[in-house]
Amino acid sequence: MLRKFDSGVMVIQNKTHSDDEVFSRIKSFVSKPNALRIGISASNAEMTLGFALTVAKEYLLAAEGKGLLCRDVSPDGFCFYINLFPENNLDGRYL
Repeated sequence: MLRKFDSGVMVIQNKTHSDDEVFSRIKSFVSKPNALRIGISASNAEMTLGFALTVAKEYLLAAEGKGLLCRDVSPDGFCFYINLFPENNLDGRYL
């Protein structure tokens, strides 16, 4: 099926890749001790999820939009962590 992400990126994907299933896999991945300590990048997610780099990044951004992840932007790039305070997310604004 054709999938269009919020950024405008369009991909063809299998119907078995529902958002809930992918978000569950991402949540499991970012909950591991190493990821809790150093976070995950799009390239980490690419290898773990088995998606192309662009698709992995789009899913990380979508998970962030749902309040599952938060990101850190550094000179090394984007790094995502599990959101430990999801109840504070009010339309993308944190208290």
